[in-house]
Amino acid sequence: MNRHVAPHLSQFDGHHVDSWYAASAPQQERYPALEGVVKCDVCVAGGGFTGLSAALALAEKGLSVALLEGALIGFGASGRNGGQVLHGFASPMRLFEQQLGGRAARQCWDVSLEGVALIANRAHRHGIDCDLHWGFLSTARNKQQRQALTARQAQLERYGYHDSQWLDQAALREHIDSPRYNAALYDTGCGHLHPLKYVQGLARAAHAAGVRMFERTAVASVDEDRQGLQIGTSNGWVRADKLVLACNVDNGGILPALRRTILPVTSHIIATEPLPEALASKLLPTGAAVCDSDRVLDYFRLSADRRLLFGGRVKHDNSNPNQLVDERRAKLARVFPQLANCRIDYAWGGHVDMGLNKLPQFGRHSSRIYYAQGFAGHGVALTGMAGQLMADAIAGDIGRFDVFARLRHRQVPVPASMEESLIRLGVMYHRVRDALGL
Repeated sequence: MNRHVAPHLSQFDGHHVDSWYAASAPQQERYPALEGVVKCDVCVAGGGFTGLSAALALAEKGLSVALLEGALIGFGASGRNGGQVLHGFASPMRLFEQQLGGRAARQCWDVSLEGVALIANRAHRHGIDCDLHWGFLSTARNKQQRQALTARQAQLERYGYHDSQWLDQAALREHIDSPRYNAALYDTGCGHLHPLKYVQGLARAAHAAGVRMFERTAVASVDEDRQGLQIGTSNGWVRADKLVLACNVDNGGILPALRRTILPVTSHIIATEPLPEALASKLLPTGAAVCDSDRVLDYFRLSADRRLLFGGRVKHDNSNPNQLVDERRAKLARVFPQLANCRIDYAWGGHVDMGLNKLPQFGRHSSRIYYAQGFAGHGVALTGMAGQLMADAIAGDIGRFDVFARLRHRQVPVPASMEESLIRLGVMYHRVRDALGL
């Protein structure tokens, strides 16, 4: 018998983090904690985009499913991220081509496009009101970044994608009123949404499809024998044939080797006070989401109630919330000097699960445990397909899942106690390169 033991869930006080998302989402349904014994075909650990997508797809295939969430549905990255719905990956397609070859790399690209369409289809089919809006800007502020965007557009066209339009400085002013940028790619095939509303909608859809949902139910152990898996929790256990691990940075206690291939990079978002309609429409006339081209990037967009949500990587830990807000406010003022003195109503953060090569990490542990992690900031759309592909593989269609499972990943070269120092060093290095325009 093989046994895997998980640590206690940390940073959960019974509520969602104090974010604009939590304040603006309707009261979500509450699901009970697991007590006693549940038997099912598949147990899903993790109540975010990946786990709920897998659970919904499995239930639609006729399998019995139990989903365990250690905190609340959407408590982690799925309920507090930047909300940008993007195709592609954090890593360039040449890495896929180098590892997998051209044909399989094209399959991965097509999966990323399908991930964007999957969000739109599920929102429509299940009536999920998640403020979905189309339009995305990738901006440049110097020669090197313009050259990188030109190369990206050429790559998109090589893959047969033609929804990305080059904007010079004059045309860019029709989309964003900022002195910081002088060119951009405008993509009508990407967009943004309210992530907590979307993840709550997925939960309702999965529950309606027959998934048994349990909150405040962390996985404590996993025992595997010839008959299947026994997943232990604090007040009960689940007997299942298969297990889907969809916990990202919280996977490690169950399968420590998975945790050693990703870094928990901190990202932080501030939300301004609601802006006057005239000002909001002047800042971002088309309502597009925006991401700059710095290595330590910033991302921002308008909310449905005209707040500017401004996020990015941070250069230190979360020990000083005021310092985090001051850092975000200073960067906001560089992009929009008009907002230098606006009130900040909300500030929150979370972790982006990132591998050293930024490639997504899909795979199996033995023949019964499936996992997906390492979305590196592209998780809003890609997580949906990760769940779908795991469901397909469990149901017998292994083709596309196994393409991703062939990707190779390196272990983080320092112990967990030194990860924060490694991340800070990396952020500092890339900030210097950004400042020098390298």
